[in-house]
Amino acid sequence: MASRESAVTPMPSIPRTGRSSLLANTAVLSATTLGVSAANYGLNVALARLLPPAEFGDANLAINLVLAAAVVAATLQLVSSKMIATHPESAAAVTRTLALIAGSIGLVVLLAFTAGAWVLADVLRTSTPWMFVVLGLGLPIYFMQAVYRGVLQGDLRISRLALSYGVEAAVRVVGAIALVWAGFGVVGACVAITLSFVASAAVVWRRRGADGNTQGRVPWLAVRAVALGATILLVGQVLINNGDLVLSKVFFDPVVAGLYASAALVGRAVFFLSWSVVQAVFPVAARASLPAVERRRAVLLAVGMVAVIGGVALVTVFFWSDTVSNVMFGSTYAGAASLLFPYVLATTLFALANLLGALGVATGRLAVPIVVLAGGALQTILLISLARTPEMMVWLQVIAMSVTALGAALFWTMSEKRLDKAL
Repeated sequence: MASRESAVTPMPSIPRTGRSSLLANTAVLSATTLGVSAANYGLNVALARLLPPAEFGDANLAINLVLAAAVVAATLQLVSSKMIATHPESAAAVTRTLALIAGSIGLVVLLAFTAGAWVLADVLRTSTPWMFVVLGLGLPIYFMQAVYRGVLQGDLRISRLALSYGVEAAVRVVGAIALVWAGFGVVGACVAITLSFVASAAVVWRRRGADGNTQGRVPWLAVRAVALGATILLVGQVLINNGDLVLSKVFFDPVVAGLYASAALVGRAVFFLSWSVVQAVFPVAARASLPAVERRRAVLLAVGMVAVIGGVALVTVFFWSDTVSNVMFGSTYAGAASLLFPYVLATTLFALANLLGALGVATGRLAVPIVVLAGGALQTILLISLARTPEMMVWLQVIAMSVTALGAALFWTMSEKRLDKAL
């Protein structure tokens, strides 16, 4: 990582934050997101073919454990990105401190996984406890690399950030297929996941000597404020993104739940593409040195880009839902076609609210991520109380996400007006 606070090293110039730069960064991240998603989907298909059902269930559990850990990693990345963008004079000290915190969290998880591996294997009925040990070994590296990904994001080094995602996916997919093919089963898949963290870390980490003055002051009040906002936003994300899938397994029989899950997979594609826009605009909005006019222009551009992504998806599933369902999942999933339009609509509304929530974290407007969390609570309450069919479930999400998007837009607009009055 380049020196940011050495007394004899000049401060680096602030990267361009204009329209062309934001579009280019988003294009890079979007292309990477598509590639990574396709690779992960292919890995799931390959593991289903290579492993017996019981071991495939174990492998799927391992992937879900990583997704749960990703919430912690995403929080660390957002905090790191925000602090790098807003406190460049303390960048090296903040990075070192956050990396130590991330490593400590990872070590606690490692000890828990190692000490409790046999208990977890018994409770979760997995074929081997060693999968938890192997995954635990990789999590300290995973959490620490999230901090360094945040550094790249905060510095707007988007190409290298995208490269880290690509390398992680490539090593995971190739390694898992090769090791499972060689007969190592679910443990081999877990080894590949851990190796993917190591490979990605090699992309994002820098020599310690290049980190500059690590003795600088860490602005703890700012760190805590960003961590709180990021945690609120990401908990809301988990509720909205995953709650309906869990409830569908509770409410519906396995076949109907499977059809619902296929519709959800299409909706998730919209969210992940929109998240690439969030990653590109987050450090831009966070920069205190950026004029208010430029920041608003970047925000409006990002909102427009998410709206276009959602709009294209909506038009596609409105006119060609049967084709989309058949091409992606096959004729046995034809029953999911009617769910695609409302699900994509709900996801588009959520993507807009989530964008404003992330920008609220970037600019210190805690009310906006709180709205996203409240939207997750509202959706959960509606689904538990009223959802009795897949169609009801998706339209209730449309209602909840309409309220959430309007609320996020309202609080963002109100904060903009207060800022104008303050100026």
